[in-house]
Order: sequence, then C-alpha cells, then structure tokens
Amino acid sequence: MDRESSYAPTTASYESSSLSDAVSSSRLGNSDPSQASTATIRGDTMKKAVRTEKAPPPLPFFSQAIVCQGMVYCSGSIGMSPITKQMVDTGVGDRTAQALNNLSAVLQEAGSSLRNVVKVNIFLSDMTNFAAMNRVYDTFFEEPKPVRRHHLNPLSTM
Repeated sequence: MDRESSYAPTTASYESSSLSDAVSSSRLGNSDPSQASTATIRGDTMKKAVRTEKAPPPLPFFSQAIVCQGMVYCSGSIGMSPITKQMVDTGVGDRTAQALNNLSAVLQEAGSSLRNVVKVNIFLSDMTNFAAMNRVYDTFFEEPKPVRRHHLNPLSTM
C-alpha cells in the first residue's frame, strides 16, 4: 500500500480534459460493501471488484474499482457518457462534470460517495483548461474539500 492511502480515509482521481488512468479510493459509507460484484482472496485480504453500468465500462485488463479493507480504489475516470460510450465533446467543463459523475456512480456502487474522497489527481492536457475545470470541480465537493494534485499530460489526445 502506498504511503498516501495507508493513512488517508479516502483518495480519488480523475482527469479533466483527457482523463487517463488515475487511482481513487474512498472509505466505505453506511452502505453494504457486498454490492461489489466479485471477490478474490489473496492471502488473508479480501478484495471485491466494483462494476456499474452507470459509468463507462473499464478496459478488459482493469476494474472500475476495488474494495479492499474498507477502502475503495477507483480507476481513472474520463468524460465519457456511459450511455453513448462517446467522449463528451462540448468543452472541458462538461467533460469534468461527466468524469466526476462517472466517479460518483462507481463510488456509489461500492457503498461510498464523493463525500468520502480525500485526494484527487487531476490530469489536464493544457493548463489553459484549469479555470474551466476548477469551476465545475468546485460544485462536486463539499467542505472539507479533498486535497488534490494537478498533472500536465501533454501527450493527451484531447
């Protein structure tokens, strides 16, 4: 377990203009964690994959999220519509909202929510998109807001 997630009750990640893989984790809320879809045992640690149709499907080699020892670790979230399976193309703000809605759906399926997020990694293809992303991001999180880190992803295709 990395140092950040070992003491943080929750972590989360997403990217705004072109969201690539990011790690999110969220402490389970009052919901039943048995909502997770599959279980695998490795040693004495139980982990469960989380799967929801309310977020875009993951690529075949990873899960939308994993629940392990009371934490939810989410894969990166992108601004793709779970209905059309297409990227939202109406701007950075709309892609940010869709990415966070997708992340919220995965967390909800795992029995958690954006309220429990303590860390967010944001990947931007261009820092000129920061203000548009930030305006939308601010509407999704209550106080205390999660800590966050910004990454410039110049190789993005968005």
